[in-house]
Amino acid sequence: MKAKIPWQEVTAKKDDEFLYSKICASTLRINFFKDKIQIFQMGMVSLKWNFLLVLAVTGMVFTTGTTYAQLNADSLQRKNHFRIEVGATYLKTMDFQYSPRMFESLRPNVQLGYSNIWKKGTFFVNLNVFMGNLSPASGPDLDFYIRETDIYGNETAELNQLEISQMGFNLEIGYLHEIKKWTKGKTSVYLGGSFEENMTYTPGFLNIGIINYTSLNGKVQLNYMLGNDKPLAFCLSLPLVSLVTRMPYHNSPNFPGKSGLEGFFINNNHVETLNHFQNFRFSVHYPLLVRKKTALNIGYEASWMHYNRPEHLTQAGSQLSLRFNF
Repeated sequence: MKAKIPWQEVTAKKDDEFLYSKICASTLRINFFKDKIQIFQMGMVSLKWNFLLVLAVTGMVFTTGTTYAQLNADSLQRKNHFRIEVGATYLKTMDFQYSPRMFESLRPNVQLGYSNIWKKGTFFVNLNVFMGNLSPASGPDLDFYIRETDIYGNETAELNQLEISQMGFNLEIGYLHEIKKWTKGKTSVYLGGSFEENMTYTPGFLNIGIINYTSLNGKVQLNYMLGNDKPLAFCLSLPLVSLVTRMPYHNSPNFPGKSGLEGFFINNNHVETLNHFQNFRFSVHYPLLVRKKTALNIGYEASWMHYNRPEHLTQAGSQLSLRFNF
């Protein structure tokens, strides 16, 4: 037997390692292409199912629009409508009578309503009840300490956080009249007005945002009929003249023999126009689901209110709601 020279063993070992690396690389390349083919196939299947899903949803939308077109018209043109509406409002408040800080709240609300559709317009009544907590929008919380001394003279201090809650109601009675000469094709325009009473009460010693106003409002509503025979309704409301009640500058509306609520309404009422009291509301409503006797609507409302007596009060809010008509 011939003895192997050391450099031949090293060369053979390197050749074996080279062949092994080539085989591994080929195997990895084949697996990589297999993986790419599988991913491509999965993508094609996913794309196919997504396309079918889009077709199904589109078909459902158009089928629903075609099938319920007459039902939509029958339901939306009924003479008497009752409704229950639930929603939530995100509100920011700045009341310089108490603090230069901005407060925010998320307050749920429930609304009951009634509409009577006449030949040339609509009579409506809405009652809205709301409640929620106020908290600083930025900066530290409203913390305070309660100090107590026991019978032995030991003093303790307990940290507490002040919670501010708001509650109130809004009652609106109004009428919208259809303007025939402005009604063209799928668009109809309504002009009208409403009587509104609103009371926002903040119990406790920090009456941030407390206000009461009674307003005569001007309203305009535009309805646009979509291709599925469902109207998209836009409404704008603003006060023409208002009777506004706010806390006096010294924040102590107490009178001998009168309650705090009675004192709030004594000598604090002012008749205002848009120069001093602004309260704008813009809303959009769309019927999600309509049947012959019922309908489910989704709505959005943006609001902005400002009053400058005795100090500036500003509120801005956004509300989302679901309305059930029957």
